[in-house]
Amino acid sequence: MAQRRGSGSSDAPGALGVTIRRDRWGISHVDAPSADAAFTAQGWVAADDRIWQMEWDRRRALGRWAEVVGMAGAREDAFFRRLGLSGIAQEDYSALQPRTKAMCEAYADGVNRWLTEHADALPDEFEHHLAPPEVWEPWHCVAVYKLRHIFMGTLTRKLWRGRIMAQAGPEAVMAIVGDVEADTAIVPGYGQRRHGPGDGPPPHLLADAATLLDASTADMAALAAAMDSDGASNSWALSGERTASGKPLLAGDPHRGIEFPNVYHQCHLSCDDFDAIGMGFPGVPGFPHFGHNAEVAWGITHGMCDDTDIFVERFAAGASLGEPWRSETLDIRGEGTVEMLCGSTPRGPVVLGDPSDGVALSLQWTGMFGPDTTFDALWPMLVAGSTAELIEAVRPWVLPVNNLLTADRAGAIAFKIRGRVVERSPASRWTPVPGTDEFAWDGRQPVPFEELPHWANPERGFLVTANNRTADGGPYISLDFAGPARHDRISELLAAMTGATVADMSRIHSDVTSLVAPKVLDLINEYAVECGHELSHTLLDMLADWDQRMTADSAAATVYSVIKRRLIEAIIERLGIAGAELGAAGWPPAAEASRMAAGAAVRMLCERNLDAVPGLDNPIARRMAASACVDETAAELTQRLGDDPQSWTWGRVHRMASPHPLASALTAARDLHPPVDGCAGDGDTVRQGGTAPETGERAIHGSVARYAFDLDDWDSSGWVVPHGVSGVRGSGHDLDQRQAWLDCELIPMSYSPEAVEAVSVDVREI
Repeated sequence: MAQRRGSGSSDAPGALGVTIRRDRWGISHVDAPSADAAFTAQGWVAADDRIWQMEWDRRRALGRWAEVVGMAGAREDAFFRRLGLSGIAQEDYSALQPRTKAMCEAYADGVNRWLTEHADALPDEFEHHLAPPEVWEPWHCVAVYKLRHIFMGTLTRKLWRGRIMAQAGPEAVMAIVGDVEADTAIVPGYGQRRHGPGDGPPPHLLADAATLLDASTADMAALAAAMDSDGASNSWALSGERTASGKPLLAGDPHRGIEFPNVYHQCHLSCDDFDAIGMGFPGVPGFPHFGHNAEVAWGITHGMCDDTDIFVERFAAGASLGEPWRSETLDIRGEGTVEMLCGSTPRGPVVLGDPSDGVALSLQWTGMFGPDTTFDALWPMLVAGSTAELIEAVRPWVLPVNNLLTADRAGAIAFKIRGRVVERSPASRWTPVPGTDEFAWDGRQPVPFEELPHWANPERGFLVTANNRTADGGPYISLDFAGPARHDRISELLAAMTGATVADMSRIHSDVTSLVAPKVLDLINEYAVECGHELSHTLLDMLADWDQRMTADSAAATVYSVIKRRLIEAIIERLGIAGAELGAAGWPPAAEASRMAAGAAVRMLCERNLDAVPGLDNPIARRMAASACVDETAAELTQRLGDDPQSWTWGRVHRMASPHPLASALTAARDLHPPVDGCAGDGDTVRQGGTAPETGERAIHGSVARYAFDLDDWDSSGWVVPHGVSGVRGSGHDLDQRQAWLDCELIPMSYSPEAVEAVSVDVREI
């Protein structure tokens, strides 16, 4: 067994003149003589905490995961090889500015120093690898970053809607999208309306594509492990007129699928050029998403931009494929090698299907449409001195499109959409489209940075983003925004707030009041009038007395959630979007398809759009269905949790699993999974705990970090992640933030030299 490594686990020769202070949570505070030394130290620290996670992301990006886990990774490798992610990342890296390359080179040097020093003391995961990690190259930083974002766009949703379109037609697709323009906008009244999200019903372009989509289900389902869910993050900025200090507060919490190790890595870098603290991606220098320097803070939520098109390509049967087609070899552990054909059409690389069958799917994505200059924003962000400078710093940003919030010590707060937005044909917004010149991206230009929505220093004194609709005008962004519930609840809380402190920001983080629940309960009260189960009326009485808060100790929250789940199932079954032939068990993977179908059904419930659902399009049918859902809930919960409804607390059934990807792929690594805990919230509350009908009430989506930046006193800021800074099981810092996360508390984000010294428990030189 390799010696277990982890946060603060190694003394290293003092070659860089860098001092690393680890605080009581294992978080590194780096004091470096230069920026290059700081990035080298960041690479060293990231490797010390997360080398296996970095290796996992790198192997997937290069299409080499199957070398470790065998057939479990083969189809995923095939996708990324056919996409050509490795070559795209190298090309993007070569086009970066010299200062940016220097960052990546220094970071890679730090990773490689750590690898050299710890060749005989790697984390336990490497006991399951045939070979140790290879040298980290600077362009790998770009590759792992791109890997983490390709599935956060519209690829998944368009393929899912494509299955529905092919089988059930445009009306079903329109019904599940709903009335996006009715939702609250982040920036009300912005600019001129160019065109609506849908501009009419989607054209039925896929009448004969069902066979192709069916044939690709095995390939597409295998990508489940690589997917990173979209659509559930919060951020908000409060101006000084509403705070106790007179300076702004900036807070939020990104939501993704919860995994171990956690996606974000806490770190603090100080040198002559900047003093910045934040949460980075292991394998990537700087703090792309969340952080602050001495003058300005920043945070983001996913902008939900329509960033991907999928094309149904036709090939002549038996025709030979020349350039640019090529053969690549996959090495599959325990199986040997497999040859695969890779190539492109004028639309983009073919990623799914077999051209020899006459039809396949190609893809175009903003992350490979022209050079990806995202990394050129990383250095300017670190040295920005105001919100205006921070916004200008992100001008090169491409991937992903974000809702950026920023605040500075001079008192300004601002919102800006950052990233590459490419407007295309309205028909492309809904589903895959034919592989013809009409839908190609040739000649299209990104929306100019100046035209992307922005809002600074609003009179109301706060800004809020929660993946909801961006603006009333301006460029087209997406059909696929999250609903307005979280945005509206945060706005409601901030509007009543004066004299606010970081503690008030934590109370918003922990808020579990559902603005969706009253709308669903109105339907239940109206239609569930013919219940036959003896417990059903007791359950309805519990809901009548409920405060619509999804607390862990609430039994009514459990009753509500299960009834809602059964209503969702009734809708998606009648719409025909639940069966395997329509994608639920094919693409995307069952849980993800179920999550998207549930979101569509909740929107229909909230919009009272049940007339579009066959079998629920009249009051009698709705009474029968709603009453049956309540009766079925009574029977199900009695069987699952016992005879006493008051004991059916939400925390008993709403439990957070955080799977370790290697443990999920290899039975021998199963002990790497962290424990499972009950938690509050649901998919509609500020405190996220998203579920999917496919997996019942298990929390599959949640806050992968929480933060609150105090622009008056940086040392009063706080943060927390679901597990800990270390990805090494048993290191001591792998789970030491878990209880604070479960309790919705923040740990100190020490920043000043005095505050760092006060919490330091380990000091070393590298």
